[in-house]
Amino acid sequence: MKKLLLNLLAIVFACTSLRAASNMADTTLPCVSAYEPNNTDETAALIPVNTDIQGALPSGDADTYYINAPANSQIHITLHNPAANTYFGIYNNDTGEYDWALDEGVDVALNFNTIGGKCYIYVTAYGEPSESCYTLNVGLATPPLCPDTFEYNDVLDSAKTIAIGQTVSGRISDYVDRDYFKFTIDTPSTISAYMTNVVSEYLQFDLKNANGILLRSGVYDAANKTKHLFQYGLSAGTYYLETSSQGWAISPECYQLTVNTQPSQECADWYEPNNNDLEAPEISLNTDYISKLQDNDFYLFFVPSGTHYFEVRVDGLWPNCRVHLTDYWLTGVGFDHVGYNEDYGSVEVFNGGGEYYIVEVDPYTGGTSSDKCYKLRINVPGAAARTAAPIASELITPVKLYPVPTTGKVFMEIHTKGEKEKYITVSDLSGRVISRQKYGVADGLNKLEITLPSTLANGVYVISDGKLSKKILVRR
Repeated sequence: MKKLLLNLLAIVFACTSLRAASNMADTTLPCVSAYEPNNTDETAALIPVNTDIQGALPSGDADTYYINAPANSQIHITLHNPAANTYFGIYNNDTGEYDWALDEGVDVALNFNTIGGKCYIYVTAYGEPSESCYTLNVGLATPPLCPDTFEYNDVLDSAKTIAIGQTVSGRISDYVDRDYFKFTIDTPSTISAYMTNVVSEYLQFDLKNANGILLRSGVYDAANKTKHLFQYGLSAGTYYLETSSQGWAISPECYQLTVNTQPSQECADWYEPNNNDLEAPEISLNTDYISKLQDNDFYLFFVPSGTHYFEVRVDGLWPNCRVHLTDYWLTGVGFDHVGYNEDYGSVEVFNGGGEYYIVEVDPYTGGTSSDKCYKLRINVPGAAARTAAPIASELITPVKLYPVPTTGKVFMEIHTKGEKEKYITVSDLSGRVISRQKYGVADGLNKLEITLPSTLANGVYVISDGKLSKKILVRR
């Protein structure tokens, strides 16, 4: 890790080396350094903390200092009056923690929280040498520890029970420390858990089931120093929240954690089969739909005329998931790729009323199945919402129908018993019957050739034998 720090500094500033071989003394400069030679780790000078010291960087020089930081320290480093080509960084030799300051030619400050140990401070130059005298101060503070009232709770079996809506505090004190909390829900619910005063994105925040299997990891909000996670449609039972340091989040400060729930439909792959645009179930606006994302899922919806804005929002995703929005001609309308530290995809549309749209949710799991659940909602301001979400059995029951799409002729495979004839209807999505044809059938598998009306416009239609039905897309 130390080599990484030095290489990064070298790359960013195009300096030839952080490790100059020269041991030139500063005695010829306006200021006199008491710490030369200190060009290497082996010759690094131990300096007093909270004290101004002076140094300079003539040609080929680099200055290395160190302090012994106690546990859970906060270090505030200032470099006053540096030359335009001066920069500095800090590296904890015991833990691998590091940071660097990228500003140059101005007074520079750097804040660094450390677990504790031997910390090297590197002051170096790139480009033209300088005989300017800088002033360095390594301020050190060890703030009091917040009380970690729930210890010992380092393993799953020692998890502390918390109530829904209760805010608790905890602290991660070292590399191996873990905090486990557990809670119970009595009915299928959506879980929302929040952690505030998060000292680093490396403070891990995980939701696990009763067997300790990971369900979801928290997403970091750097601006507010928080992490959050949502899990949709959990069944009744006991669940755990785990926090850990990942080696980079040791702090004397406490985080705060809160769990909330709200009733929701239990998560299952309700809308299968919906693996392509022709099997897409029609869903309502302003309604939450919770389902598993085990494969690509497609949905169809209609936006009323006069709508000037709507949003397709899919929560509960993970990096590399994708949300595609097309019209029913499958022409692209919008797209969102879920990035690092994100857990939702969103596509916004302006002036898109009076049309059918198809939304595809792509898990992009690299060929592996996922049991994670998501929430889909088509937000259309002012549009009416359903009182309950439909499931697949309320919609269209699939049969085998091909080719897909069609230019005017399709084949329908159905099984019959005790019937001699079938009436096949073609309807639009509003239920209006466009054509009705009679076919003779026999017991067993029947393959019917259906010729669509030549006047039928391109679009999505429903073909039904009165019991079974399927959507078909016409493209001439």
